[in-house]
Amino acid sequence: LEETINVSAESPLVDVTSKEIGGNITKETLVELPSVNGNFVGFVGLLPGIVPSISTESFGGDSISVNGQDPRNNNYMLDGGNNNDDVIGQRAGTQARTPIEAIQEFQVLTNQYDAEFGRTAGAVINAVTKSGTNELKGTAFGYYQSGKLTEKDFFAKEKGLAKPNTKYERWGGTIGGPIVRDKLHYFFSLERFSIDRPNIINIPARPDLNGEQTTRDRVWNTIIRGDHQLNANNTYSIRWLREQSPQFNQIIGAVTPAAAREESDIDQTLSANVNSVLSNTKVNTLRTTWTRENVAFANHFFNTNGRDLSKCPVTLAFQDFTDQQDNTGQARIDDALQIDETLAWFLPGKHGDHDIKFGAQYEYTGALNLNQGNLNGTFAFGRSNVPFAASNPRTYPDRFTIRVGGESHIYERVHYFAGFAQDKWRFNPHLTLSLGLRYDLEAIPIPETDDPLVSKAPVDKNNLAPRVGATYDLNGGRSVLRAGYGRFFEKNHLELIGGLWTATPFSSSFTATFPVPGPDLGPRNGALPTDPFLAGGPAINRTLLDQLFPPGQLQRSTGAITWDNPSRKSPYTDEFTIGFERQLAADVAVSADVVHQMSRDGLMLLNLNPQLRSNPNVNASTLTRVGSPTLSAALTALQAKYGTGFGPFTANVNQFVNTGRVDYDALMLQLKKRFSHNYSAQVSYTYGNARGNYPGNGAPASNFQVGQDMRLDSNEGPTDFDIRHNFTFSGTALVPKTYGMNVSWVARALSGTPFTLTNGNVDPDLNGLQAEPLPAADYTGVGTDPYTVKGFRSERNGARGPRFFELDMRFGYRFGLSNHRRLEIAADVFNLTNDTNFANPTGNQASQQYLLLTAYSTSYTPRKLQVGARVEF
Repeated sequence: LEETINVSAESPLVDVTSKEIGGNITKETLVELPSVNGNFVGFVGLLPGIVPSISTESFGGDSISVNGQDPRNNNYMLDGGNNNDDVIGQRAGTQARTPIEAIQEFQVLTNQYDAEFGRTAGAVINAVTKSGTNELKGTAFGYYQSGKLTEKDFFAKEKGLAKPNTKYERWGGTIGGPIVRDKLHYFFSLERFSIDRPNIINIPARPDLNGEQTTRDRVWNTIIRGDHQLNANNTYSIRWLREQSPQFNQIIGAVTPAAAREESDIDQTLSANVNSVLSNTKVNTLRTTWTRENVAFANHFFNTNGRDLSKCPVTLAFQDFTDQQDNTGQARIDDALQIDETLAWFLPGKHGDHDIKFGAQYEYTGALNLNQGNLNGTFAFGRSNVPFAASNPRTYPDRFTIRVGGESHIYERVHYFAGFAQDKWRFNPHLTLSLGLRYDLEAIPIPETDDPLVSKAPVDKNNLAPRVGATYDLNGGRSVLRAGYGRFFEKNHLELIGGLWTATPFSSSFTATFPVPGPDLGPRNGALPTDPFLAGGPAINRTLLDQLFPPGQLQRSTGAITWDNPSRKSPYTDEFTIGFERQLAADVAVSADVVHQMSRDGLMLLNLNPQLRSNPNVNASTLTRVGSPTLSAALTALQAKYGTGFGPFTANVNQFVNTGRVDYDALMLQLKKRFSHNYSAQVSYTYGNARGNYPGNGAPASNFQVGQDMRLDSNEGPTDFDIRHNFTFSGTALVPKTYGMNVSWVARALSGTPFTLTNGNVDPDLNGLQAEPLPAADYTGVGTDPYTVKGFRSERNGARGPRFFELDMRFGYRFGLSNHRRLEIAADVFNLTNDTNFANPTGNQASQQYLLLTAYSTSYTPRKLQVGARVEF
């Protein structure tokens, strides 16, 4: 007689040995909570310190801002390997979108992650794909939304517009199982999106152009994975993900349907992981990951005329909207190959137990960029929103820009190297020390063509990043006190420094501007323009243009120039945290963490050839270039090379400088209740304050620069991503005595994002940029849907935009089927309270739309119903 006793226990909610701050998003959370677009970003945003943003510009382009930082500054991984866009950063999310039905869990680290992780000062998000097992398992699912199940949005009601004929279809399935039991397994995922999503066109200055449009997304996503156990000590896995997502009739910004865009995008990632047990205390992991993006942004006319933007109609950029033609025409193929080698070593009995990891990483990125942008030309109407009329001087354009020379063609390359060592030292049963050190090296072979300020591309070689921390178990695994310090280096995103390839003194493709100094002041003062490219109205004088810039030739650029800095280095963040977490019961835990970050060496632009305005009245003044000693010396060097015929620069000459600074302070609170007694819940709240001497967004210039003084003290203010209050409440519940009825919910409340109040008609500091904030006061727009700014602080980003609130609910029923199968049907209601979440209004008093609500938050949806079904077997 044999008796088998199975003992099981739930894992503790509190890790008393880790200083890291973050959390896991389980596969149950991904399928049980409502999701308006089937993307994982909204789920990651349930954790403290994370603000998600749903993209209405590009399918799958949802992003997150963490710790008040630029969304570029995150590190996405898939099965531990690279899944980042090394050109634009992570402002549009992952390189290849991960479907939620194929994911086992998301591992999210927002603060104090170990030395194993780098190349970011934001969050580390690792998606772990499902794998096959000895049992055949899978899912099939389908979700549906339509215009008939959607409320009419606020502006459509107000303007009397027809409700757009929208739809949302998401369906697919997963399956995994054995090929050879206990040895070889497979997993496959397929997901299809067919979406017609709404886009409102609301132009108060031209109500005749108002309307509703639909953007069409047609997406296929596939994952194939195989896992093979070679023997007791060696296993490997191979995984391939591919997503094709063409998008049509994109309405991006304030544009008319004639200026819509199109996008073609194919993203792929392929990885191979080899795990080897070297001994009973050592495990080695070798990982190779390849990613590719093949993307093109253009417009319908371009895509149907042989892909020649110069044959498209000109773009008409009115004061508050764009009409007639989008001027985008670019394509990019970027590849990244990453190799990681990591050794994990458990070393017990050395004044405590040590979990040691050390490893190295190499990545090569290559990006081919083709750009025809603005080959069709753009006429700007700086103070007009009405159609051109030859008899009315005020309707004439006041500036003309056009790419000359032909298509731009560049190839960017980057080499990344990293090494790390990490020891989690369990000093005694209560105290655990975390000791780590990381080294990052980024080598970008920039040609530095005709850049007299540098002799070769700079390489920042001293990026040592210590990561240290301690945890103390206060009462036998239920309460922990944790603290840590770490330095985190950020990579240089190629889109931010792309001008080092494209904006050189001599070029075969650049943007020419007429007039060069500034707008022609005639039209805004009731007189005809005097510039020959404007005198005939919005029609290109091709004869004159070809005389000035013969096509297909290398020629002196009259556009902005970008030069490097021999001292350019990688931005970094120093972070200090202290926190407490306590398990209140077997299924409930609470935590509180205080975070202080100091981001330094942020990349900015110093204009070596700034302007000086003759008087503060923008509409009755002229601009001249004042140069700088650095530029004079550079000009002398170029004249020595090319002769005295190399004349002075007539546009901006920008040099990169590491002068950006941001300080961030936050209190992060969280309550987690694991599923028990028929319900689970999670509550998170973050109070954050992110301020600095630049907006923390990209690599901007200082709009307060006068001469060679960047006047960064005047540039102080909140970052563009400063969200003071961030609250989420999510959970699931089974309804008793219903045999399967369940509800789940996600509630999110955010305070408004900052923006600046200015007056584009005056320029008090005479620098040509009109960025000075209005005096401190209350301000209200005049017109339909005015917005009131109360207590404006006279500083950059001194105003707060509209707050955000949304409550999503799921009402479902689960049916148990035979052989462990389960059918779930659900009705999801998004924005149950039908709150209208607006985007920030324009803060420029010179605009006819000053402080008028004209657009929605990118995360907004009117109340809508989604029905769906899911089978699990």
